[in-house]
Formats: sequence, structure tokens, C-alpha cells
Amino acid sequence: MKPVTLEDIAKIAGVSLKTVSRVVNNEKYVSKDTREKVLKLLVKHNYIPNLAAKSLVSKRTQTLGLIVPNLENPFYSRLLRGVVQTAESNNFGIIISESKFDIKIGEKYLRTFIERGVDGILIATLDLDTNIIHTLNRIKKPFVLMTCYVDNPKVHCVIADDYKAGRKVVNYIIKFGHRNIAFLKGPNVYSSNERFRAYIDVMRENNLEIKDYFITEEVLDEISAYNVSFKLLNKHNDITAIVANNDYVAIGAMKAINELGLKIPDDISVIGYDDIEVASLLRVPLTTIHYPKFRCGKVATEILIKIINDEIDVDDYKVEILKTHFVERQSCGPVKVFN
Repeated sequence: MKPVTLEDIAKIAGVSLKTVSRVVNNEKYVSKDTREKVLKLLVKHNYIPNLAAKSLVSKRTQTLGLIVPNLENPFYSRLLRGVVQTAESNNFGIIISESKFDIKIGEKYLRTFIERGVDGILIATLDLDTNIIHTLNRIKKPFVLMTCYVDNPKVHCVIADDYKAGRKVVNYIIKFGHRNIAFLKGPNVYSSNERFRAYIDVMRENNLEIKDYFITEEVLDEISAYNVSFKLLNKHNDITAIVANNDYVAIGAMKAINELGLKIPDDISVIGYDDIEVASLLRVPLTTIHYPKFRCGKVATEILIKIINDEIDVDDYKVEILKTHFVERQSCGPVKVFN
């Protein structure tokens, strides 16, 4: 059976093609009665719009591209929820890709998004170089960064003050009397680097020694965090506290601590970042920094859609800094005193 067209619907309804098109696109200047009549006919005849044709006319695909580094980390799942809900409420679809913290993979997906004609791109935790930014701006492809920052006046960013939060974390541990504090270092991206910078600064300000082994190699997930922490604590029994780059990594460290027969926080204190949902449900609930993940995704998507709809001036670039807050639970305690 030949699919029904808008011309067919117009003839059946006894209205112009322009009127039917306005109804399909939810535009103004159509009476209530006519709109209802046309909508009923569209349903009755199972009208399916030709999205490819519509995009050629409107020069829109009503899709957004999203790059995240790790879909397994609950942080990005919550961020994604904020993006998807906001996009759907504005009639946009989402194409999702995973960069695995690899700039080359991220660039590959950026090219794919451009080729597929997405209306805009959301990028989480992928520090772009100047050439990529120049290319995106040259082809006038709107994009917004989330959880990462580029010192460029022509880039929209939605971030939290990771440095300030990082200082709060390390100062909190030090107040318990800890001096030998290890840091599980994250990937070489903005948020991780800011948290690490805070650790270094606060340790130095308190005249605390930073031994070489206090700073680990990059840990990207729960498994690598477990492996690194197990080796570290098995070899160096002077460490009394661990600052994890994020909660996902902290959970891996906590597993290693338990398998070594140590207790949290009696033997080792652990603190994280992000406040993912499972952090409060652990056997020893994790002290952490609450990062507004859902709101980050929501705000970034709202900005991107406003750019696409020409509601933000081309030169009105924004750096939106979201507030974090400290969440005190049971994973940190006073340093153990040996008699």
C-alpha cells in the first residue's frame, strides 16, 4: 500500500498543503478546529513524516551528538539522563558515543557527528585542542563542553569548581591527623587535573611530604583502581588515607583495602568525588563531594539548544560554574595511632 503524503491529507481535509504542513510542524496560524481535523486524519492514515526530506528543507536533523568517556561510570549515566530528558522535551534525539578518555577516538566521533549533520554537539571530559575548536567554529557547528574547560573565549563550558572542592577534600582528611595521604590520579583532563592540583597545593601548604608513591599512575575505572590500590597498600604500609579522583575509583580502592584485611576507616580513610548514587549504599558509606551531574547535563543541553535556535548571540559565550557540596559519611576517621 502506497504511504499517504501530506498532499493526500490536504485533499481529504479540504485545506491547503501549507496548512497541513503547519499542523505537522506545530506552527501557529491554524485554527483549533482545523488543527484537530488534520491531526485526526494524520493518525487515521498512519502518516509517517519523511525526516530526510524535512531536514533538507529545514536544514535541521533534530539530533544532537554526545561524547562521554565512560558509559560504565554511574557519573556519566546521570549526566546522560540530564541531557536526554532536556533534549527530548525540546524534540531533539541524541546520538551517544564513548571516547574512553582518548582524544583520537573523540575526534573520530566528532567527524562522524559532523558528517551525519547533527545540529549540535555536547562533549564531556574531552579536552579539545585549538585546531578542533577552530574547525567547529569555522563550520559553525554549535558545541558545548561539560565537566571540562578550555581557555578559549569562543567556547561554552559547564563545569564545577573542581579545584575548590579538591581543597575541601584534602583539608578534611588532614584535620583527622593524616599525613601520609595517597592520591589516585585520574586521566589527563580538566576536572582530574584541577583535583590533583588542589591535592598538591594543600599538602604543600601544610608542610606535608609528598612521597613519590603517594601519587599513582592514571586510573580510569574501578578495576584499575583496585589493581593499583592493592599493589600500593601491600607495599607501603605507612599510607593511612586515600584521596580518589572520583567515587568510581574510590570503590575499587575500597575493595582492595577489604581484601588486604584492612578496615575502613580504622586503618585507611577513603574519600571520593562526584557522589554517585551507590556511594551512600556501600558497606561503609563513602564521604565525597556532590557534583550536580543531572543539572550539568541539563544546563549544557539548554545552552546548546538556545545556540541552535539563535536565542544566544554568537559572541555571548558562557562559562557556567555549578555549585558542589561536601557529603560527610563514614569512610573517613582519625589516623590510627600505633603504641
